[in-house]
Amino acid sequence: MLLFTWTGLMTKLQHCFEWSFRLMEGPNRNVNIMFIVIGAIGAIYWLTRQNKYNSEADQNGTIK
Repeated sequence: MLLFTWTGLMTKLQHCFEWSFRLMEGPNRNVNIMFIVIGAIGAIYWLTRQNKYNSEADQNGTIK
């Protein structure tokens, strides 16, 4: 006896995907903007620290 059919399985999978994508419709734009801002702040911080380390290495003569 077959407990499931492929059509039934695919339909359940389809409903699961549709439900998960509907959850992402609302906050999608705000989440993207948040990640861009966090990435920009992180890049600025990293570049500032890297410039400090390069200056310190120049003074100590440790850059090869």
